[in-house]
Amino acid sequence: MKTLSKLILLILFSASFTACEKSSDGPSNESPGPDKGPVIGNGDAVDKTLHMAFKTPDWERKIDCTHLDLDPIGLNDSTSYVSATSASTNETFYFSFPRDSSVMVRSSNIKKYGITRVGANKMPFEFSQTLPIIANSTTKLVSLAGSSSDFYNEVLEIKYIGVKGNYAQFQIKCRYSMSMGETLNESNKRLVTGTFHFKVKTKRI
Repeated sequence: MKTLSKLILLILFSASFTACEKSSDGPSNESPGPDKGPVIGNGDAVDKTLHMAFKTPDWERKIDCTHLDLDPIGLNDSTSYVSATSASTNETFYFSFPRDSSVMVRSSNIKKYGITRVGANKMPFEFSQTLPIIANSTTKLVSLAGSSSDFYNEVLEIKYIGVKGNYAQFQIKCRYSMSMGETLNESNKRLVTGTFHFKVKTKRI
């Protein structure tokens, strides 16, 4: 009887050990979450919350982008972009990025890029925007093209967060500094700085 009991325990132990091995080594169908995917760069300088922030000499705001879920718009063969307007501030941004996920994850992407005139993005990681000169004003500021130590969009971190439909999803952290001119008189310029951290989608490769 004792021998039979030992044999049963040995069989159960072997089955449990085999099941653990299969669980550890087998493929998972779970899409990576925000804390599971690979990360390039270091975005510690930018808030972890999903947001779009700007600061002008006259006012500043931080816009919640938690629920921002934009499909990419094709710009050319290599580049897509997203654009959105904040209802609370009337700020509109344009951000371009690689169309393909294989390009998105390159470590060489972590660097500074140019600012474009509002809506004139052509290359990956360019940024432009327009916003009121002060809250509730009908007079707008528009970003002016520039690429220097003073005017730039700097990509700090790109994180793969999983798959949604036909797209690979990423979270991207950037900080920027740009010259913006008044729409009625662009010689009236202001230095505008800020950060953003939100989700973008690329073609799955």
